[in-house]
Amino acid sequence: MTSRVEVIERVLAALRREGFALVGTAPIATTKEDAAAYRSFLDAGYEGPLKYLRRSHDARLDPRVHVPWARGAFCAAVPYNTSREVSADYIASGKAWVSRYAWGRDYHKVVRKKLKAAASLLLEAGFQARVCCDSFPILERALARRAGLGFIGKNGLLIHPEYGSYLFLGEILTDLELPPGHEVPDGCGGCSKCLKACPVKAFAAPRILDAGKCISTWTIEHRGPFLPEAPPLHGHLFGCDRCQEVCPYNSKAPLSIEPDFAPRPEWFAPSPSALLKLSDAELESRLIGSPLRRAGAEGLRRNAARVIENSISRGSSHA
Repeated sequence: MTSRVEVIERVLAALRREGFALVGTAPIATTKEDAAAYRSFLDAGYEGPLKYLRRSHDARLDPRVHVPWARGAFCAAVPYNTSREVSADYIASGKAWVSRYAWGRDYHKVVRKKLKAAASLLLEAGFQARVCCDSFPILERALARRAGLGFIGKNGLLIHPEYGSYLFLGEILTDLELPPGHEVPDGCGGCSKCLKACPVKAFAAPRILDAGKCISTWTIEHRGPFLPEAPPLHGHLFGCDRCQEVCPYNSKAPLSIEPDFAPRPEWFAPSPSALLKLSDAELESRLIGSPLRRAGAEGLRRNAARVIENSISRGSSHA
């Protein structure tokens, strides 16, 4: 009979074989500190247009609301950065920036496939398993921190001393009780480059992002016309990488070798005016299998028009 320890080691080994650079385990229960921080975030109204964060409050604090049998989580992270190039250089030349997480294939599909391969070992051993990647309501960064995958940086993201913060996170929830990992000490020290680099000053404090001011919120999640409180986009078509680009850990982190994350030419620093000239069919074809489908053709056209509008008001031009 396979022991609990053997099952854990087999699953972790399988995750590593699938390309996850960082793996670990953690109990499913949210700590009092993490729960208090999330409630404080909502009490301050920092979710902005992301009202689903408030609606899913109970489940995020206790995943057992949706998965009552869950006792532990295997946590995993795979690097996605495939280039050292930065947004400011391209924006200055009249291009629009697409956040590097969206350059390649939709990461949900890639990460889930990798997780399922490891989750099958749990099922074969008689345990339950549920694969999660971003869309499941869970405080995954806090969970990953408890699993020893990194520390939470001042930009609110999980940072690993070697692999930086360009990481896709995934989890396998299971009824197998799992131990916590060795937490990584806070490595930000006196550095606050990420807070200063934000073009719209969206950080209310270190590790506290006001999502209502964030460019990523408005270009990715918001539906319909921009509201009066929406910030200028500063050349960003979809998402924003500024707070990660300046992080010292990312400047030396190894680049991803995952071919699915390689940039698609059409989404690496595209021309906003050229995008507006595409037909519906042309734009939809470019969105097949891409994370940019989240915003959709209508949202991307809205964003491109806003980028051009902002650039005209600043006296610059976008090709």
